[in-house]
Amino acid sequence: MNTKTIATQQQPLRMLILDAARKLFAEHGYAQVSMRKLATTIGYSPTTIYHHFKDKKELFLCLTEETYRDFLQHINKIISLTTSPRDALKQILHTLVDMGLQNPNAYRVGFMMESDLWKDQNDHFQHNPLGRTMYDRISTCVRKCMPDNAREEDIIVATHSVLAATHGLTSLLITYPSFEWGPQDKLKKQVIDSAVDAIGRLPY
Repeated sequence: MNTKTIATQQQPLRMLILDAARKLFAEHGYAQVSMRKLATTIGYSPTTIYHHFKDKKELFLCLTEETYRDFLQHINKIISLTTSPRDALKQILHTLVDMGLQNPNAYRVGFMMESDLWKDQNDHFQHNPLGRTMYDRISTCVRKCMPDNAREEDIIVATHSVLAATHGLTSLLITYPSFEWGPQDKLKKQVIDSAVDAIGRLPY
């Protein structure tokens, strides 16, 4: 059965394009993927892909938006069910690691991908409303864990410290999955919980 038949019977063509593009971006990087290469991969002409996406940038941003929307839904649910901002922050960060490990290609595209969009000051995370909202949710939790008189720059540093710990751990686990990391649950708790517990206690 060829790819075209699979697309017709099992999933819409747009979904087939997105799934194939996500895998190609994750494996080869943004610069090495072309619309023609993608078309060859799924067995369609480039013209067919252009009916769904005007260019590679739009396709890439669509993929990142999917990832941010998925993460944000989980973040919103955790915040709505958790009264303690510190506990909510820990749950959010643990969830981000888990979701990254469950969907490594999506995480690579959403958070680990270098692209020429950075050169145009069109950061696909900061300038994406969903990505920005996700960041703001986490920053708000951090703010609530800080003393009332905390300076804005200290809140920013604290926010970035927990994000750096979480992203660093997730990236390492995705990049080196066969390394002997030890029990991952203990590792996540050591890295994330320690970073969150330090909020408001360090001499920023």
